[in-house]
Amino acid sequence: MERRNEILDQIRRRPGVTFRELARELGIGIGDLQYHLHKLEKEGKVFSKKIGRRRYIFPAGFEEEAQRLVIAISTETRRRILLQLMEGPKSQGELAERLGVSQPTISYHMGELEKLGIVEVVREGRSVIYRLKHDPTLIARIIRDYRPSLWEKLADNLIDLLTSMGEGK
Repeated sequence: MERRNEILDQIRRRPGVTFRELARELGIGIGDLQYHLHKLEKEGKVFSKKIGRRRYIFPAGFEEEAQRLVIAISTETRRRILLQLMEGPKSQGELAERLGVSQPTISYHMGELEKLGIVEVVREGRSVIYRLKHDPTLIARIIRDYRPSLWEKLADNLIDLLTSMGEGK
């Protein structure tokens, strides 16, 4: 029971943690973790969502809208895309150029974000424009509340940027 409570506490601290991340963070073997998660799911204390090859684990009662956003920010490229879209709508080409990735990479991640209901795709002539379906402040709150280490990293990046701008004067 102690091990199970440790797992549950970690899931409450990091809702949307993937199965592999949870095993690594707690130093638990895969089989042991599967056993305890199965018991926690049967008890109604946690639930999981499988998207692609990843299994995301949430505490019971975790809000549906927040689930999708937590899943969306779970990968570096998607986080970077969302941060760009928080500034306003962008084309596939703009995103690829700003992020230094290929257009097919952008297309793949945008498809995943669209499936989650996070972005909408608007065709303007030959261009594809992406825009957020959520208020940027909601995304910022999700990052701050559920991924505080990411929030701190973003704050550090902003401070570095402001510092470098001040040095140019």
